[in-house]
Amino acid sequence: MRLAIDYGTACTRAVLVWPERPWHPLVIEGTPEPSSAVHVAKDGTITAGGEAWRLAVDDPDGFVGAPLGEGTGTVRVHGRTVPIADLVAATLRLVADEAVRIAGVLPSDVRMSVPAGWDPGRRTWLRQTAHQAGLGRPQLIEAPLAAILSTQAGPLPAPGPRVSGPSLSGTPSAAPQSAFVLVCDVGATAEVSVVRAGPDRTEVLSTVSGVDAGGWAIDERLVAMLLTTATSGPDTDAGSGVEAVLRAASPAAVAVLRTGKEAVSQQPAVTVPLPARGAAVVLSATLVEQAAEPALRRLTELTSEALTAAELGPADLAAVYAVGATAAMPAVPRVLERQLGVPVRTAAMPGAAVVLGVAEAEGAAAPVTEPAPKAPKLTVLRALGLLAPGLASVGLFSHFVFTARGATASSWAELALAGVLGLVLCLAAGPWIGAALGRDAGIRGRWDAAAQISAGLLTADAFGVTVAALYAVAAGLYLVAPFGEPLQWSLLPVLPAALLAAAVAVLIRRRLTPPVVVEFPLVATLILSVGSVLFAVTAAETGAEPWVELASRAGGALIGVGVAFLLFRIRVLQALAAVVLGVFGFFIADPRAIGVFGVGVGIAVAVWWGQRLLALVRT
Repeated sequence: MRLAIDYGTACTRAVLVWPERPWHPLVIEGTPEPSSAVHVAKDGTITAGGEAWRLAVDDPDGFVGAPLGEGTGTVRVHGRTVPIADLVAATLRLVADEAVRIAGVLPSDVRMSVPAGWDPGRRTWLRQTAHQAGLGRPQLIEAPLAAILSTQAGPLPAPGPRVSGPSLSGTPSAAPQSAFVLVCDVGATAEVSVVRAGPDRTEVLSTVSGVDAGGWAIDERLVAMLLTTATSGPDTDAGSGVEAVLRAASPAAVAVLRTGKEAVSQQPAVTVPLPARGAAVVLSATLVEQAAEPALRRLTELTSEALTAAELGPADLAAVYAVGATAAMPAVPRVLERQLGVPVRTAAMPGAAVVLGVAEAEGAAAPVTEPAPKAPKLTVLRALGLLAPGLASVGLFSHFVFTARGATASSWAELALAGVLGLVLCLAAGPWIGAALGRDAGIRGRWDAAAQISAGLLTADAFGVTVAALYAVAAGLYLVAPFGEPLQWSLLPVLPAALLAAAVAVLIRRRLTPPVVVEFPLVATLILSVGSVLFAVTAAETGAEPWVELASRAGGALIGVGVAFLLFRIRVLQALAAVVLGVFGFFIADPRAIGVFGVGVGIAVAVWWGQRLLALVRT
């Protein structure tokens, strides 16, 4: 089962598709094309669907007619800043709820159309917004490729058996190999794309768009023409009500005029009642086409720009497709044919062409997400960042075991330092572990960047905790001692950092922002590794020479400096904290303080991962 969604500037369309069963349009509040408009109340409550239009009558300032037309940032409504993603998610949530109501469960295969001209950042924004609406991680299909699938397959009947469309990874059946197709998607706005259908793939060569070449521009000019007629007509009493409504240009008035404009595509003229007592206007096909002339001229300019960008001419085109609700106007294909000299094929259901193509797509027309990244280049510094904590961890554990006296260790706390450094090693190796997992034959090509990074971190985290536990068990067996105390010293300092690192990994996987490789600070790792070994080895000496005591204190100072480098990212704060903590570590360097150092390093590592988690939550 598949859910296909086409979230448009003016309205939203969605269909459910089952194998070997009729496709089913989602009818929301009585219409298969619910408006994308929303209403924001003074208290910040967001309402989508038909209720938004009803609220707009009493509170027009809270009405946002086309959230997508405002961009992908924020919009000011009632003096408050509202993320546009919240407005779009409100409408998508209606789609998700209706899909669940019909199917009983949200389909696992959710697909959405995306304008071909959108960059990766805006595509990620759309997927994140859909995720916010409860639609999971939808696959994105570029709108012109979806339009080709539904238009070239021939007329689709009213809800009936699902038509098996060709794969987007292959060559469309209606065009020869390496054929060029021009797709004019004319809805509230216009997007013109040149598509190359080759033997191996179908790709968009160029895309241009314009808000002044679609239904919005036609609506504005139509209102202006009707207003001119109303003010200059002989019947001023009858015209006064119409004039007042047209001058107000309320959302309700524009909506009924848009409905009338679409109706004259099938009949010569219609009478459109306006939202005022006794007010009505007559719309004719001739009047609507006159209002559309500037927009259609702009549409021809966009087609020329798209062909120029693709370095093609009209003679290179194998086909021209017109889709989108405004493409139902007979003037649209007529103007395009006159300009290009190529027959224009209009989709059987122009407004639904894209969503039906999304439903029929057999392959991904747009990247599902970012490709899995390559592992960071293993430089000398990175190699030292891996070797240093690993050697230090093994060295500390070995020193702890072989300097123990009888069945009781001189200081179980030395296990804390060994365990924390072992975790640091494993987490630092996370990117390489993820890359190795991604190359496995069973999952190659199925992981995106987020999955690979998350899997690498979680696997490394599990390795780190396991190493710490094995240190404790091995020490207990070797010293013939109960496991309780070594496990306590080995695991407790490690667990906070391990849990926070796991939370970071999960958040990277679930969020839709572009993931990045999380690298533990290399300089801090080197300083902590050297300082820990130097302090632990020399602090255990009794009656040592002065230089041994100095080495022990130097190790304590290095641990303090390494902790400072972990806690702070601003250079000035790092320097100040390094001086303070370095001096403090120098003076408390004593065999009895090894537990303080072990727990302190564990807390510092946990704080660093906590900072990464907080940064992810805020983005």
